[in-house]
Amino acid sequence: MPVSSACSIPCARMGLRLRPTGRRCSRSSARSGPERPRRGRTTNHVLEFPMTTDSNRNESNRNISIVLMVLLLFATQACTDIFLSGLPMMAQEFGTTMNVTNLTISVYNYSQAAVVLFIGVISDVRGRRATILTCLALHIGATVWIALSSSISWVIVMRVLQATGSAAVYIILRLIIKDTMDKKAQIHATGLLVVGLVLSPILAPVVGAWIIHWSSWRNCFWAIALFEAPLFVWAWMTIRETNHKQMALRAAFSLKNHFLSYLGVLQDRYFLGMALIVGSVFAAFYAFISISSYLYIQQFGMRETSYAYVFIGIAVSYLIGNRLMSKLNADNLTPQRIIGLGISVSLVGAACIFGELLTGNRIAVIALITLGTCLLRLATALINPPAQVVVTNHFPDSGSHALGMLTCIQYSFAAIGTMVVSGLPLAPSGNFMISTALFVALSVAGYLFAFRRGAAVQAS
Repeated sequence: MPVSSACSIPCARMGLRLRPTGRRCSRSSARSGPERPRRGRTTNHVLEFPMTTDSNRNESNRNISIVLMVLLLFATQACTDIFLSGLPMMAQEFGTTMNVTNLTISVYNYSQAAVVLFIGVISDVRGRRATILTCLALHIGATVWIALSSSISWVIVMRVLQATGSAAVYIILRLIIKDTMDKKAQIHATGLLVVGLVLSPILAPVVGAWIIHWSSWRNCFWAIALFEAPLFVWAWMTIRETNHKQMALRAAFSLKNHFLSYLGVLQDRYFLGMALIVGSVFAAFYAFISISSYLYIQQFGMRETSYAYVFIGIAVSYLIGNRLMSKLNADNLTPQRIIGLGISVSLVGAACIFGELLTGNRIAVIALITLGTCLLRLATALINPPAQVVVTNHFPDSGSHALGMLTCIQYSFAAIGTMVVSGLPLAPSGNFMISTALFVALSVAGYLFAFRRGAAVQAS
């Protein structure tokens, strides 16, 4: 077998390719090989990484671990779900109301909404490594402070710093992937990152419920801090700077133009309709997250450990919706029709939640509320990905600003959902019914607003 053929097999397995150099093999090289080369011009081969041709970026790519990225994303996103079953315990310990304890969720979402607008730009001009490590350190410090807090006020303040770290990890990991990989590799790596986002709402509530059942809500935050501490050391040793255009980006950056780009996005009718759709479906789901512990544990008397398993069903529903969305997309169904299907599913989910008015059976009411919430989550999986794609492509020159603003509005609506469901004066189940009806109706209005006069067809 020729030298190049023998080498190609392991190289292919490693994801590398051979590039001919056009140089002759030296006599010593030929003799040392397994077979004497034939007369005439022969070809040496050098190894190339398929992701990029820039040597600095290759080095960064080798040092970035996808496993580390998934774990970082999982750990930081777990802060949203891990302590949910402890909200009633927090209200009792601090001697406060549901409205106040739920600020730990709404303030967290508002903070993420603000941070996502600027953190990418900060990493452009200050570097990816410095930004993500600083924000991760803030996240760990804030988590420890929450675990030690003696007042609900300090918990709420520290949730702002936690949100800064979570948003930074969420955004900068994607920028690192963009810096170091080609388009095909980016899709693969981003797909792996989704594992962290999917595992978090499945595992975090279950783990948190067992921690709270045997100890206290404070130990949920100690668990996160202890999990993140070695990840920070790993990140410090592993992550290298991947943004090699800092000087050029710093020189070209204008805060005025940054704000004007966001303003231009907000003046677009199509964007406003899509933002209303995405924001409303997220608000409906976060209303459930905020009220769920009071609903299942206090109103229906469910144990904390049993309550946590509801989130497994919700996460599975999201996976089913994601698979369905991918299949419909592969079958060339337009984004408008996929989004419309998602809104239809959310209407069915709202109908299930209102079905509790038709029965007084406790088990039936729990089943209807859980089924309706699962359908709302499935609808989110159908709506969110195509909405992000059509919004980004609707703004060819400012797609990143459009996506950043859409994410900001998404988190803002999540916080609004928390505030609405917490502020209503009814029982938890009644509050959830009203908030669901409100936000599903807003998503329908957003759909009509965005796709009127064929705007969606033109955008597609």
